Amino acid sequence: MSDKDEVAKKLAHKHYDIEPGITRIFKLRDKPEFESLSSTPIKLLEINIDTAPSGIMPLHFGPVPGSGIPYSSVIVEVTPDEFERIKLQELKLPDGWTIDEEYPKGTG
Repeated sequence: MSDKDEVAKKLAHKHYDIEPGITRIFKLRDKPEFESLSSTPIKLLEINIDTAPSGIMPLHFGPVPGSGIPYSSVIVEVTPDEFERIKLQELKLPDGWTIDEEYPKGTG
């Protein structure tokens, strides 16, 4: 596992800790030619029962080295219904993004 993958897992578990409505978090992967670049941000898909449905709206955040997050990140937060629509391909992730590994709650 790369350092960026370890940081992504750490970031996911920080989000579980501060957002009780988050039920699942997945890592999102970009096209391979972008994913391999250190400048490519960590991307997380968060399923949150407390969020309002708003479609796919990636939110960009800068690195926070003081909190152990040296990479920028992009968070896509969706409702459980929106997540089902993503799986059915009724809602589309940005071009080239795919759902990857799940970071289960409580395993960080």
